Amino acid sequence: MFPLLAKRQVESTFELRSFRKADQVALATVINENWGLKSSQKNAELAQRFGYAYLYYNLACSSFRGVAEYNGYAAGIVCAGSRKQKLPNLAYLLKAMTYALPLLFCREFKEQIATWKKIFSFARSQEKKLPREYKGKLYLLLTNSSCRGMGMGKKLLSSAEDYFILNGMKETFLCTDGNLSFYEAHGYKKVQDTVIQSENCGSLSREIALLTNS
Repeated sequence: MFPLLAKRQVESTFELRSFRKADQVALATVINENWGLKSSQKNAELAQRFGYAYLYYNLACSSFRGVAEYNGYAAGIVCAGSRKQKLPNLAYLLKAMTYALPLLFCREFKEQIATWKKIFSFARSQEKKLPREYKGKLYLLLTNSSCRGMGMGKKLLSSAEDYFILNGMKETFLCTDGNLSFYEAHGYKKVQDTVIQSENCGSLSREIALLTNS
């Protein structure tokens, strides 16, 4: 179980490092929290599978992966890479498929999977409309809610932006389903948005937006 983290700590108390396999449990919890999935006894295993599948999918697509460690736990993650990356990381992709497959046939997760598909469909359609010069893509940036206000999200975003610059990707973009003000405060502008409706899962009904850094 991921422990409750105190906000009293200052920015210097967390460190950025590479992803480790041992991080998957804590990061899956952060993902499920973001999606509004409750790990009750009835669906705890399913929610965990969803978190793992989403985590490893983003790890597979990205070439830069950074984790914020706080008090010995992975409390945040950023995944970034090239828009034109030819091949995903096959080991991570296989893990994502292994965790996701049982969910496709699970009635309890039918609504979540449908919402997930709508989000990815919107993201793909909007990405195709972007000019070619937008080469850098931010795939994922999440932090544990107990760590917000510490500067963790800012540090993770900055590390991804450093990666983009070092690899000649001046124009970058992302598709997000939350916290638009955070990205706008760091120079990103909303290009297009939509609202994904979910009839039975109100916590998954949200605004989805495509943003660019110029």
